[in-house]
Amino acid sequence: MLMKDRRRQVRLLMFGALLTLASPAQTHADQLLDLNKAETVKSATAGEELIGDPTFSAGFSATPKCNSPTERACADDKRYRLKLPSYPKLAAIKPVWEIRQWGSRSSFLPEAKKFGSGYGWETPDKRLVVYPDGAIEMAVNGDSEMEGQYDNKRPSKPSLIAGQTIAAPGDYSRDTGSLHEMSQLIFNLDFRLMYENQNKKNGYDPKLNAFSLPVNFTIQNLNNKSSGYGQYVWLQINPYDDRHEKPIRSSDESMVDYGTKMLIYFVPTDRLTAENSHSGEWINLHGDILPYAIRSVQIAADRGILKSGDLTDYKIGGVNIGYELTGLNITTVMFRNLSLKKKGK
Repeated sequence: MLMKDRRRQVRLLMFGALLTLASPAQTHADQLLDLNKAETVKSATAGEELIGDPTFSAGFSATPKCNSPTERACADDKRYRLKLPSYPKLAAIKPVWEIRQWGSRSSFLPEAKKFGSGYGWETPDKRLVVYPDGAIEMAVNGDSEMEGQYDNKRPSKPSLIAGQTIAAPGDYSRDTGSLHEMSQLIFNLDFRLMYENQNKKNGYDPKLNAFSLPVNFTIQNLNNKSSGYGQYVWLQINPYDDRHEKPIRSSDESMVDYGTKMLIYFVPTDRLTAENSHSGEWINLHGDILPYAIRSVQIAADRGILKSGDLTDYKIGGVNIGYELTGLNITTVMFRNLSLKKKGK
């Protein structure tokens, strides 16, 4: 993918919650999911699982439609919960996952509806469904979201992004250990394209207009004695981009994000899969991303973006996954078995 394509793809429709070292305090009524007893992705890969609630059983803490984390509409006290009737025992549990509806024309209503064997939420613009096996379906009508016109100057493009804190402060924070203490960091995800209509109209520019579904990890300095405490880099994996059938093969591709001024490092997709994400079949992305996490810190420190290049300062701060839309695409995708397992030295 061309670098200028990436600048459009990654406009930081990502979680501000993953970037800060402050988190809303747990309310007295909140009950937390025991992540040590919660269901995890079944895998032959050994290691400690870092993704909490990978089947999304506790639902989502949703932020209504808004354009920027700094807007009042995006404030923490505006959040509401999307809970699944299929897990009645978890009705009072605080969701591990948050979900953002940045740039959208509409917000999901709290009540879930039945969609086949799953439950989910739908507006005229988008849909989110959770199936019994933990598979997630995300769908968007870009023609509706973008009101039938390409608007490349629009400050916030439609997105639907689920995310959670991992080692960063928060109710579900857990110690991942530092990058220095790891020997491997095994990523896994199954992805399937269900439907894609690029819906090209006058004004379409493939350098600007697309549907993509990235996975982003924050590699964050969580050593409070470090001068760079709180700084981070984005480590991005790209399961799907409607413009590119073949995996991204370039190494050391990175850019400085316009919004956060932090480095985004792109993991070469062909190191994780040789399959075609446009095939309409389930494909699997799997592999060790620790070398790329380390490399991202090295590059950012060398460029002066990070104050510290010491790997003992850096942990896996959080993760997010979801679609980002800059075109008029009418698209449905699914993913499941999101996993990140660490192995110690």
